Amino acid sequence: MDFFDHQERARRRSRWLVLYFLLAIVGLIASLYAVVLAAYAWSGPGVEKLGLASWWWQPELLGLTAVGTLIVVLGGSGFKTMQLSGGGAVLARELGGRPIDVRTGDFDEKRLLNVVEEMAIASGVPVPEVYVLNEESAINAFAAGFTPSDAVIGVTRGTLKRLSREELQGVIAHEFSHILNGDMRLNLRLIGLIFGILVITFVGRLLLRGAYYGGSAGRREGNGKVPIFAVGLALVVVGYLGYLCGQLIKAAVSRQREFLADASAVQFTRNPDGIAGALKKIGGLAMGSALRTPMAEEASHLFFGSAVTSAFATHPPLEERIRRIDSTWNGQFTAATALPGHPAEGESPVPSGAATAGISAFSASRDPLRLTEGELLESMGHLHPEQIALGRTLHESLPEDWVSLARTEPGARDLLLALLLGQDEGLADSEVALLRLRLPSREASRITALQGAVAGLHSSVKLALVDLSIPSLRRLLPEEYDSFRALTKALMSADRRINLFEFTLEKIIRRHLDLYYRRQAPPQVRHHSPITLENESAILLSTVAGVGHPDDPSQALGAFRHAAAIIEDQTKRPLRHCGPDQCALPAIDRALDHYAEAAPSVQRLLLQACARAIMQDGQITSQEAELIRAMADAMGCPIPPLMRVGDPP
Repeated sequence: MDFFDHQERARRRSRWLVLYFLLAIVGLIASLYAVVLAAYAWSGPGVEKLGLASWWWQPELLGLTAVGTLIVVLGGSGFKTMQLSGGGAVLARELGGRPIDVRTGDFDEKRLLNVVEEMAIASGVPVPEVYVLNEESAINAFAAGFTPSDAVIGVTRGTLKRLSREELQGVIAHEFSHILNGDMRLNLRLIGLIFGILVITFVGRLLLRGAYYGGSAGRREGNGKVPIFAVGLALVVVGYLGYLCGQLIKAAVSRQREFLADASAVQFTRNPDGIAGALKKIGGLAMGSALRTPMAEEASHLFFGSAVTSAFATHPPLEERIRRIDSTWNGQFTAATALPGHPAEGESPVPSGAATAGISAFSASRDPLRLTEGELLESMGHLHPEQIALGRTLHESLPEDWVSLARTEPGARDLLLALLLGQDEGLADSEVALLRLRLPSREASRITALQGAVAGLHSSVKLALVDLSIPSLRRLLPEEYDSFRALTKALMSADRRINLFEFTLEKIIRRHLDLYYRRQAPPQVRHHSPITLENESAILLSTVAGVGHPDDPSQALGAFRHAAAIIEDQTKRPLRHCGPDQCALPAIDRALDHYAEAAPSVQRLLLQACARAIMQDGQITSQEAELIRAMADAMGCPIPPLMRVGDPP
């Protein structure tokens, strides 16, 4: 499953969504115009006086109807979209979700957090905030957000209580597929657009309520005026047609994506029994995946299973989903009895037999990873079971006190500051002095003590710690976040130079936290061809080639020319090689900002070229892996940890 390809498809589906929405508005305008014409004929001069040809064509009435409909529908859509602008957390709370405390003592919740953290580390994205819908006994889950930066994952209490760990992992893998494939933004847009269509019904209901409580005042006025009740009823009928349009749009957009997410979950975990088992338990549960929350209808297309019963189902039939995963299924569902309320003695919320290689196995000094160019591209563009296993291994290898630190606001801050300080083998006096000047002595001492432990880690571990820390940093107050950002910037520039990891961390913070705290606007797609990004491509490819061959300019130039051919095949123009003075960090920073505004297909082309530059010598170092993952994350397309993986199943 190619992330870039599916993200591009999600963008195209967004265009189709807008077209469907416009067609629905045209249908609403036509229907409401018919209602207005009927009212005009009833209360005005009548058809017999106007003549049939003149009666149905009233440009002024049509214009007023169109303007009024657009104001109501677009106003409603804008209101709902603004309401959801806070990201997935806003929707999760509207659905009745409660954020899981990372210090929870609940076994089921701890197991869920571990599964989500393992999957996030494997995917190369910040750990989403996790919500539980305590009042829902059905089996269901959802992922919501505009980007991985504000994504949340929610599960029902029934999911926690009735699914085994491997079944839960299958469900979470399904939801991560929606995060990685770019489906979430489309889902939230869909809620906003359809809400606007349904506003017509709300207006009609208000008129009906007013007519009911206002008695027959409208009828007493006489003079042929249309009763408010009749207008309200007509609006409700037209609004119901809009509701049907909304359901059709959701079904058209959502059903095929669920098959894709199911297939992705099987590919990620290489365990069809996990997600198939969850689906079979939904079929074996009386309430299935149906939810009780009033928001279930509005957000039905977000969920793992059908949240409501509807003639226009947003999900494929349960039986069809199961048979696509398990062709040998005998048609019998599984009884979804609740699992024991307390784990058996010795049972852990982490999987039995989980790898515990120890953090020392992930030293930056270990031998470079030897891959072919094709193997690296496969590792970058897809999520494989080997990467899921690596995510679990990394998570299990991290010292428990590090994980505990990452799960708290002050601890996450200390951990990231220690990672910054840990870049220098001998601590620079200026950095230590600055830290002690800005922070109380106890906090500064705690951070400097921690830096020795995290120094020398491989990039995969450092980035895993960053991904674990992001959710905690999102809980800082805005002024606390501003103080943290100011301190990180000061530490980075204290020694008057910024190394590669400092640059990586700066880009990750900007991408995932500055957006979250609205310190910068989300990028918009402006570049659909590499032709408009030739200068940026030259800077970034020259940088990657230089990092791979720091002591041999001729080899760096050869790697650049070898890589540039990929982009030159598309642009039909040669790229110029940039020297070190042209590849300063500010220039790299600007180039990545421009690439963040590129279409996924253009971003993929650049990363393919970077992979070719890196792999000319057949190996990838921790520093090279750090750079390419930072570049991908800065562009908004995070990639999994780089490693040798098998072919997609």
